[in-house]
Amino acid sequence: MATFPALKPNGRTLGLGNTPQLEYTAVSGVNVRFLQGTKRVDQLLTLTYNSISESDVYLIYDHYEVQQGTLLSFPLPEIIWSGYTTVPVSSVDYEWRYAGTFSVAPTVPGRFSLEVTLQSAIIYP
Repeated sequence: MATFPALKPNGRTLGLGNTPQLEYTAVSGVNVRFLQGTKRVDQLLTLTYNSISESDVYLIYDHYEVQQGTLLSFPLPEIIWSGYTTVPVSSVDYEWRYAGTFSVAPTVPGRFSLEVTLQSAIIYP
């Protein structure tokens, strides 16, 4: 389990997900929901990096390879949450994994913009 590279993002977007639930629709059209757990699932964290070096891009790319793409979960370094007084997603309860591939675009020679989306993964004791 390799920690995500300790690179401070220029921007972050956090989608809080939802609690796991099962929805049942009766023939009459009435909906009933059953709570399936107490920890949120499908939280999405999008990190944006503007004008980073090629070596920093490769830190993230190499991490993606080590984690076998979206397969393995990993912890996030504290720098990802810099600016928060209280981290919104507990590192005791959650790790993260890649939600899919990420995009990289050149900006100026030798500098790149990168956006990566991570999905929460519940840590089971």
